[in-house]
Amino acid sequence: MALAGTLSTVRIEATDLHFHRPNTGFSLRTPAFALGPGGSIAVRGPSGSGKSTLLALLSGELVPTQGTVSILGQATSHRDETARRQIRGERIGQVFQTFELVASLDTLQNVLLPLRLHGARSIDAVHLSRARALLERVGLQRFESRAMHALSHGERQRVAIARALLLQPAVVLADEPTGNLDPRLKKSVTQLLLAECARSGAALIVATHDESILPYFGGVIEIGDGA
Repeated sequence: MALAGTLSTVRIEATDLHFHRPNTGFSLRTPAFALGPGGSIAVRGPSGSGKSTLLALLSGELVPTQGTVSILGQATSHRDETARRQIRGERIGQVFQTFELVASLDTLQNVLLPLRLHGARSIDAVHLSRARALLERVGLQRFESRAMHALSHGERQRVAIARALLLQPAVVLADEPTGNLDPRLKKSVTQLLLAECARSGAALIVATHDESILPYFGGVIEIGDGA
């Protein structure tokens, strides 16, 4: 699958990607694809089919058995673990199925968390301003100081989206971002993710089993049971 992007604008590209887990019989192969700024793909398949595995391969958490992942024109998938972790922190924003928000931090501090995780000792004015701008764009500007337990499911998902975009990543990977939302919120969260990635120039790849959101994406990759 070749999607929007030229050699100078491609945000992420995967070629001949294959992952095999020894002693389990699990094997995953995906078609080649490339995404430019604002490009989007939905990875579709039932639970256990390998959607999360594909996201882990794209982020560098897993190393493919065969094939290459490149981000901003540089092959990343077979570098050492330290380099892959650095690339993940600097170039990839992640939206997790269970949000992975820190209960002891308020909304603003959760959005700023990537800075802390990557060694920042203090928060500078530029990042603070960006975090607040992101909260405004996701409709949570009044909730900066609100605790996580006081937010609804949909509000927590929006915090997770703002956090993923804080460091202006080249790629955003989202794992079942609408999995626990009602139909109205599924549509709004999907459209928010797409709009914010288009605005920032990030490529978006979403793993989902939710067929209702597929029409919003530029392409769909199908993954079968354990294949």
